[in-house]
Amino acid sequence: LAPPAVIPQTIEEAFLTRTRMLEQVIPITGDSIELNFYDNAEIDGDSIALFLNGKKIFEHVMITDKPYTVKLAVKDLQDDNEAVMVAENLGSIPPNTALMIANVGDKRYEAHLYATLNSSALIRFVKAVDGKAKD
Repeated sequence: LAPPAVIPQTIEEAFLTRTRMLEQVIPITGDSIELNFYDNAEIDGDSIALFLNGKKIFEHVMITDKPYTVKLAVKDLQDDNEAVMVAENLGSIPPNTALMIANVGDKRYEAHLYATLNSSALIRFVKAVDGKAKD
């Protein structure tokens, strides 16, 4: 018996159906945060999409040694936010790996993100009280 044909998922279906693995919680302060995405190890053709609180921010971004930058206004964010990096492919060296540098106020956070065709990387951005993320 032949295995059933694999139906390619849309990026939205992938976002909804893949397991989310919490990679990091980052406290947010100030007026804006800047996220820079790079390929984490060898540049191997990894392509990603990013969702913030269920809304697609970008898709079809090939990550390289040059940053792909997203700026977010803190006033537009909720108290607790979920950013999910979804792998669009696995590049030539699985899994899909990205380095995300988050610049928040005068602080810099590094998150090493891993995604496969079964799981996505989750980063929580939590509005800070006295410089600490709320529980």
